[in-house]
This record gives sequence, structure tokens and C-alpha cells, in this order.
Amino acid sequence: MDNRILLRMKRILTYGVVLILALLLTIPGVAAEKTIRIAAIITSLTGPAAQNGVYMTNAIKMAVDEINAKGGVRGQKIEVVFLDDQAKASEAINAVRKAIYDIKTPVILGPDWSGLVLACMPIAAKEGIPQIVSATNVRITNQGVPTIFRMRANDSIPAKAIAEYVTQKGFKKIGIMYTNEDYGKGFMEETQKNLTRLGNPARVIESCNLGDTDFTAQVLSFKNSGADMILALGKEIELAKFLRQTRELGVKTPVMGGSTFGIDYVVELAGGAMEGVKIVTHFLPSDPDPTIQEFVKRYMKLYKHEPETHIPCYYDTMHFLAQIMEKYGTTPAAITKGLKELKYKGIQSWYIATPEGDLVTKQVVGEFKNGKWIVTDVLGE
Repeated sequence: MDNRILLRMKRILTYGVVLILALLLTIPGVAAEKTIRIAAIITSLTGPAAQNGVYMTNAIKMAVDEINAKGGVRGQKIEVVFLDDQAKASEAINAVRKAIYDIKTPVILGPDWSGLVLACMPIAAKEGIPQIVSATNVRITNQGVPTIFRMRANDSIPAKAIAEYVTQKGFKKIGIMYTNEDYGKGFMEETQKNLTRLGNPARVIESCNLGDTDFTAQVLSFKNSGADMILALGKEIELAKFLRQTRELGVKTPVMGGSTFGIDYVVELAGGAMEGVKIVTHFLPSDPDPTIQEFVKRYMKLYKHEPETHIPCYYDTMHFLAQIMEKYGTTPAAITKGLKELKYKGIQSWYIATPEGDLVTKQVVGEFKNGKWIVTDVLGE
């Protein structure tokens, strides 16, 4: 056969194969596998709070592996791109821009710190990209932003619980120690507002800056004021060191705080000073709820340590996000609609949509006894 004829036949055959493949790609269920890329802004993968970033990353990866093992979403695998905000507002802003314009994510998870969320959320909101955060400052969801959602209870919930607890227990000379940034300051203001409502405002309020290491002046202030309860509200590292120095200086005043005290490295940094401390938080691995205990076992099998407070909310969020995308679609508008209609029972709690975007109210009261946190009460669902 003439070589020219053979060459022409090969070209026709190649064209035919390409045409068939192109037609197949237009048929639902036959298209080549694609991934749904989701951006997670982690606070942070570097710096003093890097362990928090490890926990958030573990939780997301665990959930994604489970979702993809069951076929993903609409036949597509989920791929999460992790962005490090370095616990800096400027980096959080850069991360949101990268998530939207480079990754082209239909939804953003994080950040975790309130100040970073407040700095970057206007960018996502302007572009109509839903953002699901773990930061708890009340201002995040009280500005009427339709695309912001929260996977943990806002500060008004634990603040109310703490104020009512110490008042009911008969403490009348309350002192507050807080870290001077958006989370600590907002938590302090909400707590003082509730204490004042109950006719029992804090008598002395002290603060510190992030990075401070010497808390002698604040400890002596509480000691000299005769405070019978110290509420420690704010960031992990500073409050752990404050608590430790409180006991080292011989001050035995009872201490109560928020979720940051429940993290394992905070317990380690505080040393024996954590004994007897009480907290109000959204999750403790000792919660006897059977669903939580089953999750704790699965998580520990993978990562060899107990899950802390960031883990169940990020794990749950990935799972309810997958359900939303399966039902509503994978566009930003579809995901936003699904979040506004959300009703999902997760590991941490129920996630139920509110007009403001707050999805969670559950809190537990814990006490550190004999080297571990014990759940003493459950508030809300």
C-alpha cells in the first residue's frame, strides 16, 4: 500500500480517537476525574502557635481522606490547599487573595485568630466567597456579612457561662486577666458585660501583650486587690505563663478560663499550675458522649494523641461542607446557600444555621483534676 495512503489513514484514525475522547468528556460521569480545590488558611504553620496549625491540618486531612474514600463530591476528589498566615494580619490578607485569585477556591476555611479574620474577611466578602472560620470574636458575625460563617461558639456564649458560673458560686471579688488583641479583648468585654448585668463586675482588670514573658506586676495586682477569682481570657502561650507565675509567686486564687486552656501544650507549659483550673470550652476529649469517644479513638489511632479543641470543628466542617456541595453544588453561591440552610450533627455538636452565620452554641465546663480535664457540665447543643 502506498505510504501516502497509510499516512492519511493514520491521521484519520488519530483524529477519530481525539474526537471520540472529546465527546466522552462531555458525558456526565465519563469525564476525566477532576478535583475540587479548597483553600484552608491555617493559623499558623509557623511561629509560636504552630502546634494549632498542626491540629487544624490533621483534622482537615482526616476528614478529606474519609470523604474521598467514599467517592468524593459529585464524583470528584477534594483537594485542600493549606496556606500559612503566620499569625499575621498581612499574611492572612495575602492568603485570602491567593485562595480567591490563584487557587480559585469556592470556599475558604479559616483563619483561626479573630484579628486575622477581621482583617481578611472583607476581601472574601467582596468577591462573594463563603468563609468558615473558627475565630470567636463577636464582631465577626455581627456586621451583616452574608458570606461569613463560624464553626465554634462566639465569645458571648462562654462569656455568659463563665459570668453566671462564678456569680452563682459566690465569688464577689473577681479579677480579669486578658491578652490585648482582638480575641482576648473581645472575650474580656463580653465577660465584663455579663458580670455587670449580674451585679458582679470585675474589680480589677489587667492585660498583657502577645510575646510578654514576665507577669509579676499583674499577679501582684490581683494579690493586692484581694481577688477571690481570676478569669484568664485570651491567647495560649501568655496565659499559660501567667498561670504558672501566679502559682510560683504563691498566689493560690482560683482561676477559670476559656478554650485556650484546654490545649495540651498549654497544659504542659503551665505545668502543675493547671491543677484545679476550670474552663468553659466547646470540646474536651473526656466528654462521655459516645459519638465523641468513638471519634477520639479513631483520631488517636491516626495521630497518637488526643484531639484538642481545634480538631472536631475543622473535621466536622469538612464533612458538612462535602454534604453541602453534594446537595447544592460547588459554586460559591451554592455553598453559601447550603450554609444558610445548614442542619448537621457533627462530632463537636449540632451545626444549625443562624441569620448571622453562627452555627454552634454548645459548650462544656471542665476542671483539671489529677492531670487531665474532666467534663463537669454540658451547656447547649
